[in-house]
Amino acid sequence: MNQAIQFIDRFEFNVQSQLLTFFAQVSGLIVECVIDTHALALADQQAAKLYFERARFDYEDIAEQLIEDEEYNSAGQIIVAVLS
Repeated sequence: MNQAIQFIDRFEFNVQSQLLTFFAQVSGLIVECVIDTHALALADQQAAKLYFERARFDYEDIAEQLIEDEEYNSAGQIIVAVLS
């Protein structure tokens, strides 16, 4: 585990866009890690929370590797593919 990357116990879910966002602190800066959940069709905040809690550590591992590889998009976000 990279000590310069810490995941914050916070996530946001936008029902309309179906984007689930969780956050990492990287050397003091907040980085948004975004999952497009269209394929899952999550109905509401509670469904998104349950889904994310079940797969949180897998998503954090993937995001950590993407951050280490500096795979940021033009908005400074890390885009994480939905787990199958």
